[in-house]
Amino acid sequence: MDETPRQSVGVRALGLSQSDPLRGPVALDTLAAIFEVPADADGAGVATIVDGSALLSHVKFGRGPAADGPSAGARVLPPLSRVVGVPRGRTAIVQLSTPTELRPKALGGNVDVGPFRARGYAAAIVGGPQDADAAAASRDRLLADLPDALTRCLTGKSEAEAFFLACLAWLQRRGVLERTHDNAPLMLEAVRAVDAVCGAPPRQVSLSNGTDVWHISRGLPSALVVVQGLDDDIAGAIDPQLADSSTARERNRRYRGTFCAGALTALLRPADVVPAGCTLTILPDETAVLFGREATPRIQ
Repeated sequence: MDETPRQSVGVRALGLSQSDPLRGPVALDTLAAIFEVPADADGAGVATIVDGSALLSHVKFGRGPAADGPSAGARVLPPLSRVVGVPRGRTAIVQLSTPTELRPKALGGNVDVGPFRARGYAAAIVGGPQDADAAAASRDRLLADLPDALTRCLTGKSEAEAFFLACLAWLQRRGVLERTHDNAPLMLEAVRAVDAVCGAPPRQVSLSNGTDVWHISRGLPSALVVVQGLDDDIAGAIDPQLADSSTARERNRRYRGTFCAGALTALLRPADVVPAGCTLTILPDETAVLFGREATPRIQ
């Protein structure tokens, strides 16, 4: 049996909920032993929802300074803690983009990648049809019954964004789109109903209404990590004020965060080294996880 500790694996979709967003970078630095930015990532997007409005930021990863040797011009990859930063809300949706994925150009000329946002919701969607013609046909089907109010939310030409808006349209037809604080049970039903229309290709969906996060994966490996308490030394290394008083250290002990990572670049093993205070669950295929408002993630 291979007893060599597995290095951290790349994550392309991440949904998270935490009790203390200010300490989010500490938790993500703790999880660096498990998850990292994919080696071929060329950008990232982060969406948070505050007071019913989804805030979105994108960043492209550049190349390193010119140098001699094999590292010349190498891509500069920030740690996940820097990619995510300090979210303004308790939940966040993160998506890492790679040059190998199918990406049409957005209407404004930018690369058309997630996360996507509309009407107080945000989603990271990885996978779906990878043939350009199949993706275009699926997008047309998804947009065919989209109400005008959601059609106006379109920002690009990707099948993934159309999938996201079709999920919101499903919620709207049932009169629960605006009930963002109590429609979590129906969000999973919406995703699965729309997925069936697309022929159910491998797909990862991390979707948030600002209070709850759904993480739904099929055909792409994913994992769930719950963090209970933070190490004062790691916190102090990021910012001395996060561990320089009894109050700060108590906040570290009280911290709780749930991180669901999908479209992993490699399979995790149950025996992989897990940092202290963290619980790792490798999710079976076709699993959905709901977390955020509930103290314990609900796996379905």
